[in-house]
Amino acid sequence: MIDDRLVSMNCVIAIKATHQMLQDVLTRLGPIPTRDVQDPLLTHSARHSPAPSIPTSSAGRKKVSLKPSFPPEFSGDRASGKALLTSCRTYICLCPKAFEDDSTKIVWAMSYMKSGHANRWATREFEQEGKTGRLCFLDWLDFEDEFQKDFIPLDAEAAAINVLETTAYFQGKWSVDDYLDQFCNLIYDSGYTNPKTVIVKFRRGLDRRISMALAGMAFGRPSDTDPEAWFHLAVWIDQNRAANEAFHISHRQPYPPTLSMNRPLAISRSIPAAPPLWFAHSNPSPGNPVPMDIDAARKAKATPNTC
Repeated sequence: MIDDRLVSMNCVIAIKATHQMLQDVLTRLGPIPTRDVQDPLLTHSARHSPAPSIPTSSAGRKKVSLKPSFPPEFSGDRASGKALLTSCRTYICLCPKAFEDDSTKIVWAMSYMKSGHANRWATREFEQEGKTGRLCFLDWLDFEDEFQKDFIPLDAEAAAINVLETTAYFQGKWSVDDYLDQFCNLIYDSGYTNPKTVIVKFRRGLDRRISMALAGMAFGRPSDTDPEAWFHLAVWIDQNRAANEAFHISHRQPYPPTLSMNRPLAISRSIPAAPPLWFAHSNPSPGNPVPMDIDAARKAKATPNTC
């Protein structure tokens, strides 16, 4: 019973010491105070005073203090694991004096594991430290190895190789710049180092118009062992093609509609309206009376009434 209490007390003391060390690290990594230098243009005397001489030697220059961005919070997503590790490396490289030893680096990096699987992973490591009195990592490199095993995809190389063996990475509607960014990431993840293999894969995925232009080059053809030269040449051809298309589109004028020679022109003429045919003549005659004369003729020829 007494041994269990001693172990619990040791764990509590170790955890408190770890938290205190973390607080010390965060305090040292706080914002660096900068001296407020007044703008000489704000005062009248400074405007009329001669400009200070700028020292030419590096000894007289003021050292610039860098303020790199802090790493993002990490939840354990494998897709973001490499980004966190790269951000931690960058900060440690730019601010080496803020970290006394590897333990400080490790505790500082684990302080950004605040949720999800990453938080549980960091909690287990701190609990293990509470039992043994030290972290289970030998140094920073050992921490990176364990981090990569748990938070970076293990099959990234196989996945990249599988993509490069299909048409999923082809350029399609992308520009050569966008296609090149994706292609270089796949080559890096796949581990391909043979330059001829890289060039063949790159040309295979290019747009057919650019690939044909590269194949038809009689002069200036890059070496088959220089992928960078092929990359730059493809980008140059794509830019020239886009500029040429833009030039022709901007100078393209709409043509007037043409008339067919086999089709007669439809000419519309204004034909005066025919007069109304109510009366065929204006001078009535006995043989050709107007309607009123017809009625009168009928009355003249009517049979007399007989009883």
